[in-house]
Amino acid sequence: MVKVRREWVIVAALLLAACGGAPRPGQPGYAYNVRGVYAGRLQVESESFAAELELSTALGGAVRGTFRVRQPLEIDGRVEGAVIENLVRLTVTHRTADRPACVSRIEGILTVEPGGGVIDGPATISDCGDPLAGRMSFRR
Repeated sequence: MVKVRREWVIVAALLLAACGGAPRPGQPGYAYNVRGVYAGRLQVESESFAAELELSTALGGAVRGTFRVRQPLEIDGRVEGAVIENLVRLTVTHRTADRPACVSRIEGILTVEPGGGVIDGPATISDCGDPLAGRMSFRR
């Protein structure tokens, strides 16, 4: 009887080791995954722009998506980044119609609230000139 119990204890320990542990970025249940459509603001110095992010987090924490601004100018950008603990590092690349040769970048390290519904943090905007300080604030 002791031998049987010992084998079951070993099997149970192996199963727990294989399946146990907290979820990792991109896995279901990870508190800081970013996914879905977010509405919010891109603040650039004294100007504020209504913006939209559509994001998804893949296994391992890689983030992909799109970024849109419609007024007072149109921006359609590609988003790449990564979830690291309770932060998401985002890089948006885009071109504007008035400067098609210029590839602009918006880079930010944003705090993700538990549940992934709110992301907010400082950003740097490089529009083929001197970088500008800004902030990105979004809610799902």
